[in-house]
Amino acid sequence: MPSIRSKGRPLPIIIALILGLLFCLAVPATASASQHSPKAGDKPDLICHTSNPEECYPLVFEPTDEFQIVHDDQQLPNGLHVRLNIWTGKKEAKINVPDEINPALEGLPVDQAVVLVDQEQQETIQVPKGAPKYNNVGKIKEPAPGGEAQVEAIAFMETFEMLKTGVIPSDEEFDHGLEGLEELSHDIYYGLKITEETEVVKALFCLMGTPEGQVSEGTTPRGQQAAAILAGALSNNPSALNEIAKIWTELMDSKCPHDGATIHELFYHHTISPADSPAKVKAAVSAINGLIKDEQIRKHFLENNGMKQLLPILFQEKAEWAGAQRKIGQLVLDTFLDEDMGAQLGQWPRGQALSKEVCVVPETALEDGCWDYHAEMMVRLHGTPWSKELRKRLASARKTNGKLPNHGEL
Repeated sequence: MPSIRSKGRPLPIIIALILGLLFCLAVPATASASQHSPKAGDKPDLICHTSNPEECYPLVFEPTDEFQIVHDDQQLPNGLHVRLNIWTGKKEAKINVPDEINPALEGLPVDQAVVLVDQEQQETIQVPKGAPKYNNVGKIKEPAPGGEAQVEAIAFMETFEMLKTGVIPSDEEFDHGLEGLEELSHDIYYGLKITEETEVVKALFCLMGTPEGQVSEGTTPRGQQAAAILAGALSNNPSALNEIAKIWTELMDSKCPHDGATIHELFYHHTISPADSPAKVKAAVSAINGLIKDEQIRKHFLENNGMKQLLPILFQEKAEWAGAQRKIGQLVLDTFLDEDMGAQLGQWPRGQALSKEVCVVPETALEDGCWDYHAEMMVRLHGTPWSKELRKRLASARKTNGKLPNHGEL
């Protein structure tokens, strides 16, 4: 009989082991379920990064008819109108309305690609001697669709309106807008749009002629931005230059709202100054270089002693002025002295070169006859190829133009 009892013992043990195993499996599952099951009052559709309930927001974005900020960890339903706010860098969304027309985009392309060119690397394309004069025939076409066109068009229109009306939401927005406008100005379509609006052109000239004040670190002075916008709009864009040429007389007679000075006064006496930064002067020289490609503007520039504004920059000896000085040398060579680069000879300089004794005196140092002396000083100080070329071309022009009167010669 003892043997019979010993055979019957394993059955209860096996049952106990099975029940124990099932219990062990059930406990973690129950604990896990209890951890994930919502407690009373919990809202699983909210995202809370702090203990402040007012800072919570829905897990799934809830759109309205107005654009709202979309948080990075929110889920977006399908079919919304999503955009990137260029001022804040944040994504925004609203209910999509088919065929909705944004009034800010009227007359502008809503989908296009813009190639941005680094201004520091951009150089004026040299036109070979004898090349046929460019003739812009027909309407300038809008750029081909593609890219972030809608964002760019909105940014353009907003800054455009700030310049046109003089009303700006804030200094920061205006400065950011000018930066964006500078980038877009290199596009032939936007360059023309800028110059077609007289009030915008006036605003840019007023900014360009305003002396630089204190600016916050990392912010480009507005005068420099305005000069760069004009230079970009005029670069290889004859239609844009023609728009400014048509209003040149009106433009020069216009007054700037901040101080009541005429644009004529600012353009010929304050646009280029050693008191400004080399970067601002370089941008302003590029703008002037684009403007005087027009024959009538160039004539006006010479009649109003515009060359006197350029010459003091050559006096600067610090290395930081090298880029601006080179720009001035290129302007003089390509516009007046180097026929191979499209210059019209005989317009400037007039008369003979003046002596060192005359050119070191402040009262007469800026006369046209002193360019030769200051070019010689540039060669001695720096020996750059452009300064040597300038010296050589000036000497040659003096021989050709020597019989022409020099109103500044003593």
